[in-house]
Amino acid sequence: MDEKKIHQVWMAVCLLANFLDGVLTLFAISKGVEEANPAMAWALAVSPSFFIVLKFVIFAFAIEFIARFKPRLLSWVGVLFTSVVAWHITFWLFLN
Repeated sequence: MDEKKIHQVWMAVCLLANFLDGVLTLFAISKGVEEANPAMAWALAVSPSFFIVLKFVIFAFAIEFIARFKPRLLSWVGVLFTSVVAWHITFWLFLN
């Protein structure tokens, strides 16, 4: 697999992990957890829909920037966000 394809796969992993992070964050919020990021807590106070849209738009711009200028960082971002999703899933398992 050539390097460009590898970067595209990592970009897809990043976007999917961000999506799962947003959905699982809303689940955690519904169980009484507070959002730790003040900017995202504000977005959540506006509305859950606003939170999701803002999260996706900001992340999409950021990941596109990384993909264009520092594509080798995509794997690190992918691992980081996958770890966040794993943390969310562990949290979910302990709630049930």
